Amino acid sequence: MKGSDMPLPLLRRCCGCVSLHTGCFILCIMSTLACVANITAGAWDLPGHIDRKPEENLISMSMVMFSTLSAITNLIALFGIIWKRPSKLQWSLVFNSVFIFCIFLVAIVRCLFTMDEFFQTPGNIVLAVFLLIGGALYSLYYLTMVNSLYRLMKLAYSETAIPI
Repeated sequence: MKGSDMPLPLLRRCCGCVSLHTGCFILCIMSTLACVANITAGAWDLPGHIDRKPEENLISMSMVMFSTLSAITNLIALFGIIWKRPSKLQWSLVFNSVFIFCIFLVAIVRCLFTMDEFFQTPGNIVLAVFLLIGGALYSLYYLTMVNSLYRLMKLAYSETAIPI
């Protein structure tokens, strides 16, 4: 294998029309706002903790915690883009991958434990599945774009994109 071959795709443009730098900046802001919305939704459930089961409180607190950690890593990526620091993008990629995976696990557990009247109709189940798949695809695209920007920034400052 040649030294320049990398198994992950290296994209040059975001969404086909925006520069990679600008696209990653926009994606970081959108991901941070999505995390803030997730924190707000999870925190909204917490005041009714007395009337709820302990598992539901744990799920809400886990969602708030992992969304907060993901928002922090999104902000680190945002500052890495602004300050042109590939090391910040690398840290963000590593930790945000774990936090996004944990958020999806918590979301799946939430769907399994809250089989109330919302999940009694097949349309709502399909909606939840499509939202989970859409979120996973967006997260994969976000991580791919940030990884592409990281590799381009790393190549611009050194001869290899391999983290050393």
